[in-house]
Amino acid sequence: MSISNHAATQSDVARAAGVSRSLVSLALSGSPKVAADTRERIEDVAASLGYRVNVSASSLARKRSSIIGLVLPNLRNAFFEQIAASLGRAAAQRGLTLFVTVGSDQPEVLHQAVESLLGVRVAGIIFVSPWLSGEDLLAIGEEVPVCVIGRRSPGGRVDSVRVDEAAAARLVVNHLASRGMHTICYIGPRLTDAASRHDREGSLAHAARAAGLDFEVRSCGEDAGPATRAALQGHSEPLGLVIHNDALAIDAVPVLRESHRGLGDDVALASYDNTYLALREEFSLTSIDQPEERLGECAVDLVCQRAGLTLDDGAQAEPGAGTEARSVVLEPQLVTRTSSLGR
Repeated sequence: MSISNHAATQSDVARAAGVSRSLVSLALSGSPKVAADTRERIEDVAASLGYRVNVSASSLARKRSSIIGLVLPNLRNAFFEQIAASLGRAAAQRGLTLFVTVGSDQPEVLHQAVESLLGVRVAGIIFVSPWLSGEDLLAIGEEVPVCVIGRRSPGGRVDSVRVDEAAAARLVVNHLASRGMHTICYIGPRLTDAASRHDREGSLAHAARAAGLDFEVRSCGEDAGPATRAALQGHSEPLGLVIHNDALAIDAVPVLRESHRGLGDDVALASYDNTYLALREEFSLTSIDQPEERLGECAVDLVCQRAGLTLDDGAQAEPGAGTEARSVVLEPQLVTRTSSLGR
């Protein structure tokens, strides 16, 4: 493979290797933070493209910016819309501008979104439930302050803000157990951030075991209806359905209605995020509430601290804010409605 019309750049190498440009930069600089096999693969791709280090470009200093980049996985989930709004308010209160982009589940699109933000020299980047690998996140964190929302930090200079998944799982499972459910079935999307789903699924499994309930997992696409129907057909005993988020849970509501099983008695449904979808009367979802305003405020503050920007109290943060990853874990609340209580 070769680049015929221009000298190969790190972005060209990144696209060919299927990684972020930040990871390419780290690997080609010989950083020990990059795994040996990853570095070797990137070096091989760079050599095949005829890449040469551009000394003048690599020596450019990053200017202070008042823009914070936000990368959302998609625009289908109402929670992403709500968290973007809370981040926008938090940024505005600090005199900053939020620049929003959508990464999607396609690696090349996601890497291009990140590259675009780095290209406008943002002060930092906030990722919501990112699809990126931990290795890519660590590399981006070496270039610019990074905070992830809804996922554990991979370490390094990548900070995180999330709700306590273990506490949320206990709230959900204990509520469903109190409604007389014998089995808990978690329905999660096939195409999602592995770290996020793994954490939620593991927490629910642990909580179900602690409550003495059977536990199973089913996967779904963008429509949770078929998985819900299969779960109902596979369990005649009282069944507690836990669906990954409100956007998927609304697909389950018509399936529950057509099943003619007693809502709140024979089957009970709970989900996550407590978005405006959960509030709508036709859905009325029992849902885990994530404190969006606090999520937004904490994420913006963490980025400001690493970037040396002014904080909410007017204090000036020191650039860098240390090398250790910082994690803020917030307490969730369960809001109960018709989907688990019945009418």
